[in-house]
Amino acid sequence: MSAGVIVNPLSAQGNRKGRKLAAMLRQSAPAARVVMLEHFDDLGPALAEFAEAGIEALFISGGDGTIQAVLTDLALNWRGPFPALGLLPHGSTNMVAGDIGFRNKRLAAQRDYIARAGWRSADAKREERPVLQVHDSAQGRRYGFFCGAGGVAEATFYTIRAFNRKGVIGHLGPLATLAVTLGKALFGRPATMADDDRFDKPYPMRIVADGELIAEGPQTAFLVTTLRRVVLGARPFWGGCAGPLRLSVFGWPPPNLLRWMPVAMYGGEDRRLPAGALSLCPRRVEVTAPQPLVLDGEEVWLKDGQETVIVTRGPRFTFLRG
Repeated sequence: MSAGVIVNPLSAQGNRKGRKLAAMLRQSAPAARVVMLEHFDDLGPALAEFAEAGIEALFISGGDGTIQAVLTDLALNWRGPFPALGLLPHGSTNMVAGDIGFRNKRLAAQRDYIARAGWRSADAKREERPVLQVHDSAQGRRYGFFCGAGGVAEATFYTIRAFNRKGVIGHLGPLATLAVTLGKALFGRPATMADDDRFDKPYPMRIVADGELIAEGPQTAFLVTTLRRVVLGARPFWGGCAGPLRLSVFGWPPPNLLRWMPVAMYGGEDRRLPAGALSLCPRRVEVTAPQPLVLDGEEVWLKDGQETVIVTRGPRFTFLRG
């Protein structure tokens, strides 16, 4: 056997699923290398040990932030071919695992797959996908799947504070945040930049795609990703362009949210949205904003709002679908 398992016990209010899986593996698959990640400082040494052992498959038990940290360490420090990755949906929202992760959610099935080296089977389901490389001069390069700014970022941070940290996990937190957003937009006054509790307010930003300025000034939201579906299974991309990076920008003021948000989230590639909304497949994106961006649930702060984050395609990984 050649498998490593990283368990973040701090994910999803204690990660009971990950802890239970670790105990199951110690009993039925003692050859599997299981690391309980008590501190993120332990991640680098754990992955270096896995590399020395020559693992073929790496399973990650945690949320989107844990996956992002592992991807970053692999991209920066791993030597040789990357191990195949099994993303186990043991976090709070599991946006990434919901799109490219291990499909079987039963712990017994996950244990058996790891114990029997299921990735070696001829009919093992796997999929290759590139990740984002997110770079700024202050914090260097990080790797993940989803980067956003404006209302997308603020709604994510709100979901974490108001729901995930209180034990509300899965789709319930994002659904509650969506309800809050729609309620205030429909029954409140138009949002202004001073409204800290509104996600439909104007967010100043400057966005350049492949050298062309595509948005400057107040915007409602920006996102770029290599995922095919994001939170709540949404596909906020259109236009039918081909490319690993999908970028969408939503101008301000937003249109009627009750009418247009379902179209923006779940419409087809040929959907039509009001002026100010655009969707592209660029190779390089530059974003400047005074407020923090989000990368797979983690905050990305820009120095004094003058720093520019550069997003490009990162390395390709193989993901085990279970």
